[in-house]
Amino acid sequence: MVPVRDVLVSARGQTDNLGDSVLRRGLLDALRPLGRLVVNVDGLPDGYVGALGLQAQDVLVRDRRDWARRSLSGAWAGAVYGFNAGETYATAGYAGHLLKTAPLVATSRLRGGAGLHVGLGLRAPHRLWGLALNVALLSCDVVAWRDADSRSWVGRGAVAPDWGYAFGAPDLTAARDGSDRPVLALSLRGDRPAPSAVWVETVRALASDRSLDVVVVPQVGRDLPRARELATDLGGELVPWDGVDHAAAEKVVRDVYRRASFVVSDRLHALVLGHTEGALPVGLTSGSAGKLTRSLATVGATGTAFSTEGIGVDNALARIDELATRRPELVDTVARARTRLDGLRAQMRRSVRGTG
Repeated sequence: MVPVRDVLVSARGQTDNLGDSVLRRGLLDALRPLGRLVVNVDGLPDGYVGALGLQAQDVLVRDRRDWARRSLSGAWAGAVYGFNAGETYATAGYAGHLLKTAPLVATSRLRGGAGLHVGLGLRAPHRLWGLALNVALLSCDVVAWRDADSRSWVGRGAVAPDWGYAFGAPDLTAARDGSDRPVLALSLRGDRPAPSAVWVETVRALASDRSLDVVVVPQVGRDLPRARELATDLGGELVPWDGVDHAAAEKVVRDVYRRASFVVSDRLHALVLGHTEGALPVGLTSGSAGKLTRSLATVGATGTAFSTEGIGVDNALARIDELATRRPELVDTVARARTRLDGLRAQMRRSVRGTG
């Protein structure tokens, strides 16, 4: 009997961030066909782990030393090394992690294994550490970033949609005309200054002009105080979440987004989840919209993120009105994103001996 190949991957993320569990579920689903999934869940609470879509055959590793041992021994057994997805910085710490892992990946590849670095985005460039990442990723079979800037900053790999696009409504044909969507969904970061007056008045006018009901849905447990403030200021409904039970919260949030005409947020995965349920993503922020712009551009949702800095309410509303005229085009980008993810999964399978 041919031994089952281990697929090593960490699922660690922010434990009160719904987007973190969703995107990692997409990554795990893509890796599972390649062998026996061995998942690092060290320090993760049950409410987060329960939303990862884990299956009975998956092996969970909750001890750091056990994970280190498996990572080392996997090289000689031809394991697949699946690097975590999400977001990180080009730092000495991350570059060091990849450089230390590179010899293990290279050794594993000689024994039929692979290295897969798929679905990560960088927050900002760094000349030195970007070069180090470029060198470290030489050992990987497949490298795909979730935005073109990250790929450019490192100088290696391809670009593919965020794993969050793997989920949501399977057929968005009915969402192309925007009918029967009476909700304006809002989700705003709680770790930034309060939104500007232009931001608040733009949202208020958008809801009023289009007769939409404001529903505030925090994506991160820490965002709840800000969500309460928004719901009060805008006379909207609050759908509270304490950041604990991810699976239950995702069901509730997706139900809101299925009824939403727009999702307005400075949280990337609030926009992604809303988009996959047929809501138009509006990355409206009082600060920088760079991360939102980069990631949404990957799926073709260009022009959907912008800052209220230096513009008035009328200008902001005009930009949103222009997005509304593009509704069919923007809804259709979801299906194309899923097709691209299918292609990435196929590339991952081809890279692993015996699974392509």
